[in-house]
Amino acid sequence: MNRRALVTGAGGFIGRHLTRRLLHDGWDVAVLARGGSQLPADLVGRCAVLRSDVDPDQFVEQVRHAAPAACFHLATHFVGVHTTRDIGPLVAANLELGTRLADALSGLDGVAFVNVGTVWQHQDGRAYGPSSLYAATKQAFVDVLQFFTETTSLQAVTVELSDTYGPDDPRPKLLPLLVQAARTGTLLQLSPGEQLVGYTHVADVVAALLHAVPLADSAASSFAVPGDVMPLREFVALVGELLGGPVPVEWGARPYRPREMMRSWAHHPGLPGWSPSVDLCAGLGALLRDTGP
Repeated sequence: MNRRALVTGAGGFIGRHLTRRLLHDGWDVAVLARGGSQLPADLVGRCAVLRSDVDPDQFVEQVRHAAPAACFHLATHFVGVHTTRDIGPLVAANLELGTRLADALSGLDGVAFVNVGTVWQHQDGRAYGPSSLYAATKQAFVDVLQFFTETTSLQAVTVELSDTYGPDDPRPKLLPLLVQAARTGTLLQLSPGEQLVGYTHVADVVAALLHAVPLADSAASSFAVPGDVMPLREFVALVGELLGGPVPVEWGARPYRPREMMRSWAHHPGLPGWSPSVDLCAGLGALLRDTGP
């Protein structure tokens, strides 16, 4: 296999860590991005940049010219509870872009397409139960991938993730809110807290995505990287323990979101031959120490 990779979503949290790892491991990396998108400064000049917002023929030409052996599709648009205005961006990022990319890559010989899915596709522990329109669009693309793997030489695998954490994370997620509340004493209003959450360190996610490349096949297989799973209340208590004191939280001040993940989402098998290397307590502890007082 050649050592050329194509990455979508390289400017995002997981994408930038994956791209850095690919470059470190000696891959030639091309990234697919919209015009005007900003890559992290340390990636500028080290990757070929392809444009996603060009006419269809030019899109196909540049993707096929890049001739990757593996494509890592991380670009996504996330909304937990959508509004009418969110529908266009959700479909464009989570379904249209991937479909255009799979179509372009299907003209090459046996590209390994590593798709990133979400455990939110398995609400109530079902084989398919979308917890949100976001999850529904992610599942729709899995179905599109199956079409391409059954009718072309494209090889695909989907790696389903729960939540992720690690250094260099600009996302306004729960963890920084908990840290801020603990350090300022400001009461953080949360749901009753019985829903399940699962966390995986970004280094383990990157390792899982690389491990998935040879698992891509004509069946468009799906595997899970579920993370360390626990009720939200237990996660908040763990963060407080690592910070040296309880996080000030008002439980039940906010309602649950529709279709919260109240049961285990274990459906697809775990990624064969892969296991996490970063213990949750150790990973969170190192991250919290690095964020300073």
